[in-house]
Amino acid sequence: MLSNRNIKRVIGLINKFENGLVIFFLFSILILAIFQIVLRNLFDSGLIWGDTLLSILVLWLGLTGSIVACREQKQINIDVFSQYIPEKYKIYVKNAGLIFAAFICIVISYYSFIFIKGEFLSGEYAFANIPVWLTESIIPFAFFVMGIRYFLQSVVFESGNRNK
Repeated sequence: MLSNRNIKRVIGLINKFENGLVIFFLFSILILAIFQIVLRNLFDSGLIWGDTLLSILVLWLGLTGSIVACREQKQINIDVFSQYIPEKYKIYVKNAGLIFAAFICIVISYYSFIFIKGEFLSGEYAFANIPVWLTESIIPFAFFVMGIRYFLQSVVFESGNRNK
């Protein structure tokens, strides 16, 4: 069985991996975009698949960044009503918001998985023999991870407030 120390080590490795992916995608976008600009302006050419790959990298960067933002609880919040809610009820509203976010992410994950399955069955390619479904596979995965994280945050948040 895993000890707390081993669990923290695994979580730390996962966090480093996620951070590394964000850095990798960001630098890949920068390098490819600069390379494309140089090729177009100096040599009147460019990589045929360069713009497609840039679009895919932006998708992957955005969704891996969303996973990290969810982990760090730094996602965008729309907070209109909290100033009108009595202090003793704010914890319930926050927990309900986390559960709602988890539910929405899992629903998006499910339907995007169905979308990816359709892309797989279509057999289309994005570029260079890379199937379209593979380039979009980050969508269901990222929303699933975020859904699980929101749910776990609601459980931890609820148990943390219960102990007070």
